[in-house]
Amino acid sequence: MNESKASDVEVFVHKKIVVSFRCPLCNLEKSVNVEKIKDVSHWKVNATCRRCAHKFKVSFNFRKYYRKETSLHGLLYASYETLDPLGDVHITDVSLTGIGFESERWPLREGDVLVVRFLLDDEGQSPVEKEIEITSVRGVRIGAVFLDTKGFDAVLGKYILP
Repeated sequence: MNESKASDVEVFVHKKIVVSFRCPLCNLEKSVNVEKIKDVSHWKVNATCRRCAHKFKVSFNFRKYYRKETSLHGLLYASYETLDPLGDVHITDVSLTGIGFESERWPLREGDVLVVRFLLDDEGQSPVEKEIEITSVRGVRIGAVFLDTKGFDAVLGKYILP
């Protein structure tokens, strides 16, 4: 039996009922019905390949919008009018509807409403300023949604969409 260290496979589900993924070791493809797991809070499932017995985790991503991994510096503010930042954040991912970031500076709670300011690492170093609501706190990892959704954000759209 293969005792390799665990590998992660991410499957973007969106509106699909059946999705496929491959064993990261031998590439055996498996299709699964996601109806049974769509309400699982962690979306990660342990898997063992039927061919090579490799053990790995499959992460099912049920997000409605693509999320781009980033490594950006940002600042959090209490409001748009505030000039003094509450602290620094490391933005780890961005989507059209929200961000993920890391912060060790102060306690953040679900429901907190703040303003985040950061520069994209695109050609124009485009500035982004968004009001956010904290939706999840997992240690230093924070998830937030954008509140000021005034329609499609062309700058973010160009940055995020491949």
